[in-house]
Parts: sequence; structure tokens; C-alpha cells
Amino acid sequence: MEHVEFYKRFPLLVPETLDPFKADGYIETPEGERVRITIDASSTHGTYCVDIVKSTLEVEQLLQSKKAELDALKECDEKVGWDRVESFDKKTQIMTLKLNVYVDLASNVFSSNVEEHSVSMEGTKLTRYLETLEQRCEQLAECWDLLDDVDSTLCVLQPQHPKRHELWRRIAVTDLATALIDVSPDRSYPKIIVYGPRSISDTFNAKAKAARTKWSTSKSARQNIETILQCTLPSTSFDQKDIKLECGVCFAFTSEHETADQICANDVCAQPFHRKCLVQWLASKEDTRQSFATLFGKCPYCSGNITVASS
Repeated sequence: MEHVEFYKRFPLLVPETLDPFKADGYIETPEGERVRITIDASSTHGTYCVDIVKSTLEVEQLLQSKKAELDALKECDEKVGWDRVESFDKKTQIMTLKLNVYVDLASNVFSSNVEEHSVSMEGTKLTRYLETLEQRCEQLAECWDLLDDVDSTLCVLQPQHPKRHELWRRIAVTDLATALIDVSPDRSYPKIIVYGPRSISDTFNAKAKAARTKWSTSKSARQNIETILQCTLPSTSFDQKDIKLECGVCFAFTSEHETADQICANDVCAQPFHRKCLVQWLASKEDTRQSFATLFGKCPYCSGNITVASS
């Protein structure tokens, strides 16, 4: 590459070294905008970095490929404000904003612990993403207050490190039963489903169904759930080791985000399984029977009768 020709084309770039080639400064885009750029032929990292620069065309292509990132940075400068930027990791190229918003300049995506999925920079402006996120936060404020109450007063088993987009909790009810608390801004009360031996869970679920509309905003989450289930719930100090949580086949808490909610009906056993794990186990046994979409077989632990939907 002819360096003289290069600097005539980009007079606002200041050379640092020629071998390896490094330069820092500004370049004017075809739209007449002046943007900051760093070129480092020796590095594999950098917000604006090319491995080998051979022509002015490559720099222009670089600008085009970085348009989404440049737009995001420009919005920080002109609309969002740099006071909302909390940190920037040069190695990962991730900029962290308030509200736990992450601007990933390497992957061209916006993300947040409020939303489960990231959003491409190509189709969304940073300001629009922040506006949508703030509206979502307002929408979920009461749900988060309820879940924070659950986290601080009850024995929460899952998720162990909840993110804001996870609007559910699995809590201990007894040493043989757990309850799934699912909240939504579209409901005035949470959905409560109890898992455990049918002799226990059926009774609790009948109570939950009958009293679900009795949820009162003047009571704490603990008071409401205890009123609905008509029992005293374990506190945060409850020994979780006494509760059977792991799947009896794969020995994991969750599998593909699925909890082990298939429980052996034998109260003495009460071993939980993931549905998929139990289906695979029963399908491998010669004495398993199938009627339509239901498998009938023997519990891997106590050999008692157990059934599971195959799909």
C-alpha cells in the first residue's frame, strides 16, 4: 500500500508505525460525517480494526461493515449520553449501560437481563431499544416486586441465580413437594402448580385452583401463598438437601430448561424425573406398554407403576 496516497485520501489519520501499520484519527464518511477510527494491522481485537490494510477501498469497506456500531456510538454521543455508560471492555468489545444493557460491538447486538434474547443492531437503533426496555421495565415492576419478596422470604430452589426475564420461581413446600410460582403482567395473581407425590400434590393443586383469585396486593407473597395452599411454607433457612430435586435418570436439576416434574406416585419413593429422561428410560424397557401418547412402565428406583406422556 502506498502510504503517501493513503494519507492524501485520509489526511486526518495520524500514523503511529509503518511496520506493522498503525494509525489513529478520523475519516470522513461518504455522507460527510467525521468518525474516529483506529487501524492496527498487528491486532486481532479492536472496535475499528482490520488485519491487513492494502488500499483505501478496504478502509471504506471497513466503515461500511461497522456502520451499525458507529451509529450506536454516535447515539451515545448525541442522544443517549455518555453518563449512562458504566463500562467498556476493550477485549470483548462490550459496552455496559445502566439498566444492565449491553452493547456488543463485536457481535452487533444489544442485550439485557430484562430480555431473554438479544437484538441485532442492524434493524434497531440504540435509543429505540432503550425506550422499549424502559417500557418493559415499567410493565414488569410489580412482577419483580413480587418475585423479590419471594426470593427474600421463601426457600427458592430454582433458578439459583435468577435474571430479570425469568418470571418464575420453584419453591419448597414440604420435603416431598415443590411449587412453581409463575407471574405475568397480564395476570393479577401468579399461577401456582405443586409438584410431588399425587397424594400430596393433588390436594395442594385443588386448593390453589379454588383460591387463586383470592390473591391480595395488601399481603406479602408468603402470606398469599400460605393462604392459598393452607400451609406454612419453609423459610430461606430450610435445608434444601432434604428435598428431592435431581432427575433420577440424568441426576441434573434441569434439562433444556425443563424441571424434573414427573414424580413417582409411590410416596415412599417420590423420585422426580425430567419427562424426556423418563420417556427415554421407559422406551428402552421391554415391559413398558404404550396407549396412544402415554407410556406405562416401572419406576427406575422403586419399580412401582409410573406413567408419562410420550410427547
